[in-house]
Amino acid sequence: MSDMSKITIDHSKYIFLLPILIGLGIISGTVVTYLQIYDYQQQLSQSFKHEINGILEGIIDRKQSRLQTISNSVIGFFESSDNITPDEFALFSDRIFSSNPELANISIIEQNQTILYSFPQSDMIGENFDTLFPSHPTQINGMKTMNVEFPMNDFRRIIISVPFDYFISHDTIPSQYFKMILFSPLDNNVRLYEIFNNNGIIETNNVEFTQKELENIIEFNVKTHLFGHTIKKEYVLKYLIWDGALESNNTLSQLLLIIGIISSMVIPFLVYKTNNILRQKIRERSQILEQKNRELEQIKKSKDEFVTMIIHDLKNPIVPIMSFSDILLSNTLGDLTPKQMDRIKIIKSSAMSLQNLINDLLDSQKVELGKLYLNLSENNLSEIVQNTISKFKPEFDIKEITIETNIADNIQCVCDKTRIEQVISNMLLNSLDFVSEKMGKISISLKSDNRTAKITIKDNGIGIEKDQLDKLFVKFYQVTHNMTRKYGGTGLGLAVSHDIIILHGGRIWAESDGIRKGSTFFIELPLKDHDKANATKEK
Repeated sequence: MSDMSKITIDHSKYIFLLPILIGLGIISGTVVTYLQIYDYQQQLSQSFKHEINGILEGIIDRKQSRLQTISNSVIGFFESSDNITPDEFALFSDRIFSSNPELANISIIEQNQTILYSFPQSDMIGENFDTLFPSHPTQINGMKTMNVEFPMNDFRRIIISVPFDYFISHDTIPSQYFKMILFSPLDNNVRLYEIFNNNGIIETNNVEFTQKELENIIEFNVKTHLFGHTIKKEYVLKYLIWDGALESNNTLSQLLLIIGIISSMVIPFLVYKTNNILRQKIRERSQILEQKNRELEQIKKSKDEFVTMIIHDLKNPIVPIMSFSDILLSNTLGDLTPKQMDRIKIIKSSAMSLQNLINDLLDSQKVELGKLYLNLSENNLSEIVQNTISKFKPEFDIKEITIETNIADNIQCVCDKTRIEQVISNMLLNSLDFVSEKMGKISISLKSDNRTAKITIKDNGIGIEKDQLDKLFVKFYQVTHNMTRKYGGTGLGLAVSHDIIILHGGRIWAESDGIRKGSTFFIELPLKDHDKANATKEK
C-alpha cells in the first residue's frame, strides 16, 4: 500500500469525527437548555405556591380577626343593658349580617347549653344547642357549618356559625381551573368543603385529584385561634389545592428538545420566546394577586370602620352616665340611702370599665396602623409607681387584698408618664381580677441597676398554664375558654401594654408555675439619657 493510500485512510477516520462532535455539541446544548427550562418552570411553580400561601394566610388571619371583632361588639352590646329583648338582639344582629352576609347564625347560650338568643334562626331559641347539633360538622339550613365559641361572661357563651367556605371560597383563588378540598384533621380527615372550578363551571361533590395533580398540589395547614364549641378545641384547617397554572408545559419542552437536535441556532430563539410566555403568565398572575390584595385591604378597611362605629356607639352614653353618677353621689339632688349609694357606685364603676375597654380598642387600632406615639420626658419612675398604686387603694380595700410594696427611691427614667401609668394600671387590674377576696395578696417592687429599671408585680391568684404564657400579650387572646376578666375580658389590655413597653425599648413578660400557683409580671425599662427626652413626641 502506497503512502498516499495511508494518508487517505487516515483522513477518512476524521470524516465521521466532526459530524459526531457537532451532533454531540447540539444534543448537549439542547439537553442543558431543556434542563434549565425545566428547572426554571419548577422555580416558577414554587414561587407561585409561595405567593398563594401568603395570600391565603392573610385572608384567614383577617377572617379570624373579623369574627373576634363581631364577638366583641356582641359583648359590648350586652354590657350596655341588663335586659336585652329578642327583638333588640335581632335588630342588632341584622346590622352585623348586613356587613357580613356570609355568616350563618349568631347564638347566645347558657352554661346548660340552652339557646337564649338566635339570629336569623330564631326558631332555635329555647332549644339545647348540643341536642340540635350533636356532631361535627353541623348543618344549618342544609349548609355545613363550624360553630366558633367566644366567652361572654361566667354564665354565657357566644356561638358564631359560619360555613366552611367562609375562609377560602371559589372566589378567593385567582384561577378559572383549580381544585380544592378542606379536611378536618381532628376528625380522621373528614371532608368539610370541596370544589372544582372547571373554567367557570363549579362542582362541589366528589372532587378527586389525579396522580399527576397530586405531584403539584399545595398542602396548606392552619391552626386557628378559633375555639370550636362542638369539637371542644381550636379549629385546624387543612387545605389541598391544585391550580392548572402549576402544571409545567412539558409538550413545549419536548418540542424544543426535538428542534434543538436539528439546529442549535433555533434554541436561543425558542428559549427567548418561552421565557417571554412564562413572564407574561407571571405578570397576569401578579395582576390578579394585586387585585386580591386590594380587595383584602378593602375588607380590612371595612373591619376598621365597623370597629370604629361600635366604639363610637359605645362611647356616646358614657359621659352622661358618669356625670349624672357623680351628681347623684354628691347629694346635690338630695340625700341617698346607703343602698342607693352602692348601686350608683356600681353604675359608675361599670361605666369606667367600659371607658377603659374603649380606650384599649382605640390604642389597639393606633398600634395596628403604626400611629401609637410616645411623649418622652424625664420622670421619677418611683413616684409614678407609688401614685398608680395609690389610685387602686379603694379597690384593694373593697376586696380586702393585702398589698406589699418595695419601691426604690428616686429612680429617674426617660419615659411617657401617662403610658407607663396605663401599663402599671393594666397589670394591677389583671392581678386584682384573679386573686381571691380577703385571701388575695399582691406584691409590687421597683429596682434599678443604673442601666435598667425593673418593676415586678406578683400575686397569689389563679395562675397561668406554662404553655399559655407566650400568648398572654397577643391581641384578643384570653387565658382559658372558661374564664373571663371581670373588667372586660377582650384580651386587649395586656397586648396594648406590651406594645407600649416595646416602644420604650423595654420588655414585658410573665411567669407562673401553673394553675392555682399565682403569677408574676415583669416590666423592664431602659434608663435613657436626659438628652434623648425629646426624641419622640406624640402627634
